[in-house]
Amino acid sequence: MSDLTAKECRKLETYFEMGSGYFLDFSNNSLQQFISESVDIELYSDKYEIGSGSKANRMRAIWHLESNQLVGKLIREIIEDDEDKHSLYPTYNKNRNQELKSHCLQIAMRLENTSLPMTPFPTKQPNIVNSQIKNAPVMHPSATGVFKAVSQPFPQDSPVCSNLILIKNKVFIVHGHDELAKEQLARFVSQVGLEPIILHEQASSSKTIIEKIEKYAGEVCFAIVLYTPCDQGSVVGLTELSLRARQNVIFEHGYFIGKLGRENVTAIVKGNIEKPNDISGVVYETFDEAGAWKFKLAKEMKESGCEIDMNRII
Repeated sequence: MSDLTAKECRKLETYFEMGSGYFLDFSNNSLQQFISESVDIELYSDKYEIGSGSKANRMRAIWHLESNQLVGKLIREIIEDDEDKHSLYPTYNKNRNQELKSHCLQIAMRLENTSLPMTPFPTKQPNIVNSQIKNAPVMHPSATGVFKAVSQPFPQDSPVCSNLILIKNKVFIVHGHDELAKEQLARFVSQVGLEPIILHEQASSSKTIIEKIEKYAGEVCFAIVLYTPCDQGSVVGLTELSLRARQNVIFEHGYFIGKLGRENVTAIVKGNIEKPNDISGVVYETFDEAGAWKFKLAKEMKESGCEIDMNRII
């Protein structure tokens, strides 16, 4: 486990543009290939599946689970690769923050040359470290002229990446105006050992609604969309109105399918209401009074990787 601090993680996430689940301009395949060649690990193994399973979340999992040396080497080589793209491809005109890049290289150097005992990462060649010189000043060629050699350990905040595992315990609840149904659903999520995330209960921090959705969508392992008969509508020209869910519920349903994948989103429907045609292939579970929806929902959350206690359902 690396000992990246909260401050260091924030710098790395900003530099690597990880805010929306992406990682620089890497595709899924190109990032997987790069990491395999760099540190000989499989990015898309179950070991690194945290939250939505996005590239950013999998990289966070690597930071949390792997040794300082492996994480430092990977960070440095990604930065070097980005520099190479600038040299090799004239159309690659990404303007990175040079001061932030310098900080990230410092972080990589600290990790690679840590004095803490760490399990060596797998490589094609033996990795031999001379314990007598491990605290000596070190200068990597790619960092020459960017910052000074480091001979003393960096000051440490409390490690941050240990909280990544908690992502598997958070579930986002999308809802309309039916407060009773929302509370029943939230209580059930808590009952099986998960933390329900309800948007209006979270601090705004001067963010718009969509910014809050984007923020918390990156922290959950699953989303439950509660369809309740809160609105009425019809096709133009018809006088008979149909019961519908709120427009925000339908919008957020589509958003979370795109963000987390269909397998990590379940819709619960209360009453006889109209459902969107464009996502008619999506499974809808009935919010029945007998409570059968609880078993079906728990099974879906368990299958998606959420850490729940099935014994708490009854």
